[in-house]
Amino acid sequence: MRTFTSLIIALLFVAVSLPAQTVYINSPESLKGAYAYGTASFGADITTDIWTADAAFVDDGSANPNQGCNAAVNATELEGKIALIDRGSCEFGVKCLNAEQAGAIAAIVVNNTPGAGAAGMGPGAVGGQVTIPCVMISYEAGQAIRAALEMGPVNISIGALIFNNDLRVRPADIMNAPLGIIPSSQIKAAGEFVFTPGSSVLNAGLNAAPNLQVNATISYAPFGGMATEVYNESGSSDAEILPDSTGELVLLPEFDPFSTGEGVYTVTYSVASDSTDDVDTDNQVTSSFTLSENLYSKASWNPATGNPRSTISRTISGGGDIEFLTVLNIPYGFGYKIDSIIFFMSTNAASLANIPVETFVYEWNDLNQDSSINNDEVSIVGLSTYTFPEDVTATSATLRLPILDYTTFEEDGVVIPEDNKDYIIGVRYQGAEVVFFGFDDSYDYGPYLDYRTANGALTDRDYGYLGINAWNDLLPDFEAAFLFTGTRSAVSTGILLTQLESNTEEVVGADVFEVKMFPNPTSDILQLNLNIKQQTSFVEYLITDMTGKQLFNTRDTDVFETEQATFNVSQLPAGQYNITIRTEQGIRSSSFVVKR
Repeated sequence: MRTFTSLIIALLFVAVSLPAQTVYINSPESLKGAYAYGTASFGADITTDIWTADAAFVDDGSANPNQGCNAAVNATELEGKIALIDRGSCEFGVKCLNAEQAGAIAAIVVNNTPGAGAAGMGPGAVGGQVTIPCVMISYEAGQAIRAALEMGPVNISIGALIFNNDLRVRPADIMNAPLGIIPSSQIKAAGEFVFTPGSSVLNAGLNAAPNLQVNATISYAPFGGMATEVYNESGSSDAEILPDSTGELVLLPEFDPFSTGEGVYTVTYSVASDSTDDVDTDNQVTSSFTLSENLYSKASWNPATGNPRSTISRTISGGGDIEFLTVLNIPYGFGYKIDSIIFFMSTNAASLANIPVETFVYEWNDLNQDSSINNDEVSIVGLSTYTFPEDVTATSATLRLPILDYTTFEEDGVVIPEDNKDYIIGVRYQGAEVVFFGFDDSYDYGPYLDYRTANGALTDRDYGYLGINAWNDLLPDFEAAFLFTGTRSAVSTGILLTQLESNTEEVVGADVFEVKMFPNPTSDILQLNLNIKQQTSFVEYLITDMTGKQLFNTRDTDVFETEQATFNVSQLPAGQYNITIRTEQGIRSSSFVVKR
């Protein structure tokens, strides 16, 4: 198991709420309780205090008076109150600053879309001037408060409230599937992609929590279809969870999506104990994984864009040169190519204009079979570069870049020569600007990594990302890879697999003949040992480069059960090559790497 250096992180924005804090309605009794909310990346830190007051809607004197886009005309009513503000028409920072200047001690923005829940809020142009706490609640919660205000006061608390009984389950507590998105072509039998649901919980209350119960349901929705429940299992732990501590991981029966196939699998975890929880808005958390047609990613799938989900953007503290890696094993890669790379990036500069970005496909041959990436095991097989035009005004973008073959620099993609190949996908920025890359913090690999570690099975393939800020020429210094402290989610990078045009010749397996090839990589001699299992009158060897150009061809008609062929490749340039072995029954292909 590799030990990674932890680095300090720089964040561009956060679009998720902090579950350790609460928006709580104290009265009237009909609304009493905690409410789901979204945080602002500006204003007071709600982890540090509690703000309690009656609530009042702003009135800015406009046609939409509760949107708070102008100075409030009801400052007397807002003085010392928690301001309620409708979403729409202007930036969140403007709304909250106007509320603060009218005397409000806190601001609650009410979402304007039914069924959309609560979202995170960015500062806009003036959010940096706001000093009061600001949160968002759902449309439905806002309308309930609006109706209650017609009958009398509504008293609300925002901040770090502590309750007697308060179990909490967070994205960082749950087991997620080993991949957020996997092409269905890479699962050909039951048991090849198995998900073990499970969860721990945080006891944020003052009392111990006895007898933890965890339930997980999985609903499956084919693309464009309706969801149906395909899994519903529960488990428990009789260990008492003490206050301010996390309970043990409760594992549930395995789930195998092979029989249901392509679509979105939504996993919903619910937790409870023998005590009645005072706050039930944080007792449930949802995640999802997707079986796709051709998209591969450690991040989860965003149905609104069809791309890997990005909830936050990261770089190293202070900015500068950075590369984030995704390690993907492709179990059934023969007959496919890595066509393109999809990723999200952003900057805190005025725009992305003239900012360059590079993507790389590295082939990893785990020579010593230790499942840790060593520098001498990796070679570049594909790349793509892009520089944003000078007239671009956006500060963020999702890019899909076609992959160039590293040998020919043609947009052929990276042809996968055989099954069970490991590739490392890199997104890289080198320059003076502060450039961030997207991460999916809704998909946390922490419990999965801990589970693999506890079972002695953790490998470099399991991480949601690896960070790089040192290179040996073009190649990253993989042995100096790092993880951000406290960040075990996934970088929002994906690849598209494209099926190659099928060969008219039959591809045969080990039941026809077995092949052992070594050393690989090599610098001079390549040796092949064949074990012929079905009689053939000839064996033909064909070596090509990655464009398909024939470099060497020979035919052996004196065939024995055991064949040995030796090739001198000392004159070949460094790079990746294919060797095809043909018998009467059909062909088998493999790749080898020449290093200089």
